[in-house]
Amino acid sequence: MASVPPGYYPPGPYPPPSRPIGVTLLAVLTILLGVLIVGLGLLFIVAPLILVGVGLPLAFGLAAGVIGAIVLVFGLIWIGVGVGLLHLRGWAWWLAVIVMVLSIVGSFASPLTAVIPALILIYLIVVRHHFR
Repeated sequence: MASVPPGYYPPGPYPPPSRPIGVTLLAVLTILLGVLIVGLGLLFIVAPLILVGVGLPLAFGLAAGVIGAIVLVFGLIWIGVGVGLLHLRGWAWWLAVIVMVLSIVGSFASPLTAVIPALILIYLIVVRHHFR
Protein backbone atom coordinates (compact mmCIF):
# COMPACT_ATOMS: atom_id res chain seq x y z
CA MET A 1 0.00 0.00 0.00
CA ALA A 2 1.43 3.39 -1.02
CA SER A 3 1.87 5.99 1.66
CA VAL A 4 0.41 9.46 1.40
CA PRO A 5 3.06 12.15 0.81
CA PRO A 6 3.48 14.64 3.67
CA GLY A 7 1.44 17.81 3.32
CA TYR A 8 -1.13 16.17 1.05
CA TYR A 9 -4.73 16.60 2.07
CA PRO A 10 -7.27 14.78 -0.06
CA PRO A 11 -10.03 16.95 -1.45
CA GLY A 12 -13.14 16.87 0.63
CA PRO A 13 -16.68 17.96 0.07
CA TYR A 14 -16.81 21.71 0.12
CA PRO A 15 -20.01 23.19 1.47
CA PRO A 16 -21.72 25.59 -0.90
CA PRO A 17 -21.28 29.23 0.06
CA SER A 18 -24.07 30.38 2.31
CA ARG A 19 -26.35 33.06 0.94
CA PRO A 20 -27.57 35.60 3.51
CA ILE A 21 -31.33 35.94 3.71
CA GLY A 22 -31.03 39.65 2.89
CA VAL A 23 -29.30 38.85 -0.40
CA THR A 24 -32.04 36.34 -1.22
CA LEU A 25 -34.71 38.93 -0.46
CA LEU A 26 -32.90 41.58 -2.51
CA ALA A 27 -32.50 39.14 -5.42
CA VAL A 28 -36.18 38.16 -5.41
CA LEU A 29 -37.26 41.80 -5.27
CA THR A 30 -34.87 42.61 -8.12
CA ILE A 31 -36.32 39.81 -10.24
CA LEU A 32 -39.88 40.95 -9.48
CA LEU A 33 -38.95 44.52 -10.39
CA GLY A 34 -37.40 43.24 -13.63
CA VAL A 35 -40.58 41.35 -14.51
CA LEU A 36 -42.64 44.49 -13.82
CA ILE A 37 -40.31 46.58 -16.02
CA VAL A 38 -40.48 43.98 -18.82
CA GLY A 39 -44.28 44.13 -18.63
CA LEU A 40 -44.16 47.91 -18.80
CA GLY A 41 -41.85 47.74 -21.82
CA LEU A 42 -44.19 45.33 -23.58
CA LEU A 43 -47.11 47.65 -22.81
CA PHE A 44 -45.22 50.56 -24.37
CA ILE A 45 -44.59 48.45 -27.47
CA VAL A 46 -48.07 46.96 -27.90
CA ALA A 47 -50.45 49.74 -26.76
CA PRO A 48 -49.36 52.31 -29.37
CA LEU A 49 -49.87 49.73 -32.11
CA ILE A 50 -53.49 49.49 -31.06
CA LEU A 51 -53.88 53.24 -30.64
CA VAL A 52 -52.35 54.00 -34.05
CA GLY A 53 -55.12 51.89 -35.54
CA VAL A 54 -57.75 54.25 -34.08
CA GLY A 55 -56.20 57.49 -35.32
CA LEU A 56 -53.16 58.27 -33.17
CA PRO A 57 -50.25 59.70 -35.21
CA LEU A 58 -47.73 57.12 -36.40
CA ALA A 59 -44.79 59.08 -34.94
CA PHE A 60 -46.24 58.65 -31.47
CA GLY A 61 -46.45 54.91 -31.97
CA LEU A 62 -42.88 54.68 -33.22
CA ALA A 63 -41.49 56.77 -30.36
CA ALA A 64 -43.41 54.74 -27.79
CA GLY A 65 -42.18 51.54 -29.42
CA VAL A 66 -38.53 52.64 -29.19
CA ILE A 67 -38.99 53.67 -25.55
CA GLY A 68 -40.71 50.35 -24.88
CA ALA A 69 -37.82 48.42 -26.39
CA ILE A 70 -35.32 50.31 -24.23
CA VAL A 71 -37.42 49.72 -21.10
CA LEU A 72 -37.73 46.03 -22.04
CA VAL A 73 -33.94 45.68 -22.25
CA PHE A 74 -33.51 47.31 -18.83
CA GLY A 75 -36.09 44.93 -17.38
CA LEU A 76 -34.20 41.94 -18.76
CA ILE A 77 -30.99 43.32 -17.24
CA TRP A 78 -32.72 43.61 -13.85
CA ILE A 79 -33.89 40.00 -14.08
CA GLY A 80 -30.34 38.95 -14.93
CA VAL A 81 -28.93 40.88 -11.97
CA GLY A 82 -31.48 39.25 -9.66
CA VAL A 83 -30.52 35.77 -10.88
CA GLY A 84 -26.84 36.68 -10.50
CA LEU A 85 -27.46 37.82 -6.92
CA LEU A 86 -29.21 34.52 -6.18
CA HIS A 87 -26.12 32.67 -7.43
CA LEU A 88 -23.77 35.04 -5.55
CA ARG A 89 -22.00 36.22 -8.72
CA GLY A 90 -19.47 39.02 -8.39
CA TRP A 91 -20.65 40.82 -11.53
CA ALA A 92 -24.20 40.99 -10.13
CA TRP A 93 -22.83 42.51 -6.92
CA TRP A 94 -20.96 45.14 -8.93
CA LEU A 95 -24.01 45.99 -11.04
CA ALA A 96 -26.18 46.29 -7.93
CA VAL A 97 -23.61 48.56 -6.27
CA ILE A 98 -23.35 50.76 -9.38
CA VAL A 99 -27.14 51.08 -9.60
CA MET A 100 -27.37 52.00 -5.90
CA VAL A 101 -24.63 54.64 -6.24
CA LEU A 102 -26.37 56.10 -9.31
CA SER A 103 -29.67 56.10 -7.40
CA ILE A 104 -28.08 58.00 -4.53
CA VAL A 105 -26.43 60.51 -6.88
CA GLY A 106 -29.65 60.90 -8.86
CA SER A 107 -31.67 61.75 -5.77
CA PHE A 108 -29.73 64.89 -4.84
CA ALA A 109 -32.89 67.02 -5.34
CA SER A 110 -34.72 64.98 -2.68
CA PRO A 111 -32.24 63.53 -0.17
CA LEU A 112 -34.98 61.53 1.53
CA THR A 113 -35.24 59.27 -1.53
CA ALA A 114 -31.56 58.37 -1.15
CA VAL A 115 -32.11 56.60 2.18
CA ILE A 116 -33.23 53.20 0.84
CA PRO A 117 -30.52 52.94 -1.86
CA ALA A 118 -27.94 54.01 0.74
CA LEU A 119 -29.07 51.28 3.14
CA ILE A 120 -29.01 48.69 0.35
CA LEU A 121 -25.52 49.88 -0.65
CA ILE A 122 -24.26 49.55 2.93
CA TYR A 123 -25.76 46.07 3.16
CA LEU A 124 -24.17 45.01 -0.13
CA ILE A 125 -20.78 46.20 1.12
CA VAL A 126 -21.22 44.26 4.37
CA VAL A 127 -22.07 40.99 2.58
CA ARG A 128 -19.43 41.40 -0.17
CA HIS A 129 -17.39 38.45 1.08
CA HIS A 130 -20.22 36.03 0.14
CA PHE A 131 -19.87 36.81 -3.58
CA ARG A 132 -17.36 35.13 -5.88
